[in-house]
Amino acid sequence: MTYMPVWYQQGRSAMLLVQSVIGLLLVAYPMKRRKHFVLRLALSVLAGCGVLYLTRGIYIVGSTPQAMLSHAAAALLVYVTLNVITWVCYDESVWTVLFIAATGYIVQDIAGTVKTLFRQIEWVNSFSRQSFGVLIVDLICYGAVYALMFFALRPFVKNREDHFDNKLKAIFSVFVLLLCIGMARLTQDNPDRNQMAVVAESFFQIVIDVLLIALQFGVMEQARLNSNMETMRELVHTQRVQYEASKESAQLINEKYHDLKHLLKSFRGTVPQEQLDQLKQSIAAYERPANSGNEVLDVLLAEKIGICQQRNIVLTCSLGMTDFSFVEELDLYSLFQNALTNAINAVSALPEGTERFISLSSARDGNMLNIHVENPCEEDITFVNGLPQTKEDPDWHGFGMKSMNRIAEKYNGMLTAEQRGKMFFLDILLLAPEK
Repeated sequence: MTYMPVWYQQGRSAMLLVQSVIGLLLVAYPMKRRKHFVLRLALSVLAGCGVLYLTRGIYIVGSTPQAMLSHAAAALLVYVTLNVITWVCYDESVWTVLFIAATGYIVQDIAGTVKTLFRQIEWVNSFSRQSFGVLIVDLICYGAVYALMFFALRPFVKNREDHFDNKLKAIFSVFVLLLCIGMARLTQDNPDRNQMAVVAESFFQIVIDVLLIALQFGVMEQARLNSNMETMRELVHTQRVQYEASKESAQLINEKYHDLKHLLKSFRGTVPQEQLDQLKQSIAAYERPANSGNEVLDVLLAEKIGICQQRNIVLTCSLGMTDFSFVEELDLYSLFQNALTNAINAVSALPEGTERFISLSSARDGNMLNIHVENPCEEDITFVNGLPQTKEDPDWHGFGMKSMNRIAEKYNGMLTAEQRGKMFFLDILLLAPEK
C-alpha cells in the first residue's frame, strides 16, 4: 500500500482541485476570458482550495460503504468547485462550462492514475513519502501526461470554441464525469487491495478515461461535421438564389438592350448621326460582354466582368465554346462563381500600381473537362488538406473551396491548387460519364 505525507493527505481535495484546474486550462485556451482573468483565476482557486480544505472531514479512508460514498462525495465537490471557477473566469454559456470542466477533470484523473501506477515501484513509493519527494513525483507524472494530452487534444479544441456550446455535449460530459467519479473512487485507498489489484485497476481506469475522452470529443467532432454540412447546404442555397437572381437580371437587361437597339434604328434620318453614335456608345455597356456558348456562364461572366472593370482588373476568358452539357447548371455556376470570386478578392488586395489580371480557360478532351484559373496573389496562402484558406474568408472558413472540391468529386474528378511565387493556380478536372 502507498502512503503520502500527512499535510498532503489533509489537503488532498485542494490539491486535486489545483490539478484539475491545470487540466482545464489545457482545453480552455480558445474560450472567451472574462476581464482580469488571471486575478479571477487566482482568487477563485484560492477560495476553492479553502472551501475544500475546510470540508476535508468528509473524506474517510477505507473500503466501507460510508468510505466509498465519502470518496465519491469529495471528488464530486471538487468537480462542482471546478465548474464555479470555470464560470467565474470564462465568459461562456453554462453548457460550455460543463463540457470543459468535465474534460479538465478527466485529464487530471488520467494523470493521477498514472501517478498511482508509477508509485507501485518501491523506491518511487519511498521517495513519495517525503514532503519534497511527493511534489517531484507529481511534477513528473502530471507534467508528462498533461503535455501528452495537450498535443493529443489540440486538433479538437483549437479554433473550435463554437462547437463546445451545445446542450447535448454538456449533458454527455457530465454523465461521463459522474461515471468516472463513480468507478474511480469506489475502491480508492482500500487497504485490502494487493499490488496486482492496484496495477490492474489503474490500467483499467486509464483505458476507461481515454475512451471517455475519445467519446466526449467524438461527440464534439460529429457536431462540427454536422455544422459544416449545414453551412454547405446554406452556401448551396445562397448560390442557387443568387444564380436565379442573376439570370433574371441578365434576361431583363438583354431584353431592354435589344429594345433600345431597335428604337435607335427607328431614329435614323430624324436624329443627327453624331447623337445616334453617342447613344449607341452609352448603351453598349449593357450588351452581353461574354459569349461562351453556355447561358449559365454568360450570366455569371457578365456579372464578374462588370466587377473587374470597376476594379481595373483585366479578366481574360478562353472558354473556346467548351461543352459543359454534362455538368448541372447549379454545379457549373458554383464552380465558376467561387473560383472567380476568390480570384477577384485576391487581385483586388494587390497594392496600387501592381498589374491586375485574371486568366480563365477551359478545355475538353474526350470525357475530360479541365477548368484553369490563374491570378497574381500577394499574400502567402495557407493550405489545409490541400485546399487554400485565407484570412479574407473568416465567416465561411474556406467553404467556397470545399464546395468546388465537393463538385469535382461528384463528377469523379479532382481539384488542385498551388501557389508558385506570387502566382496562384487552380485546376479543376471533371469527368463526363461514358455514353
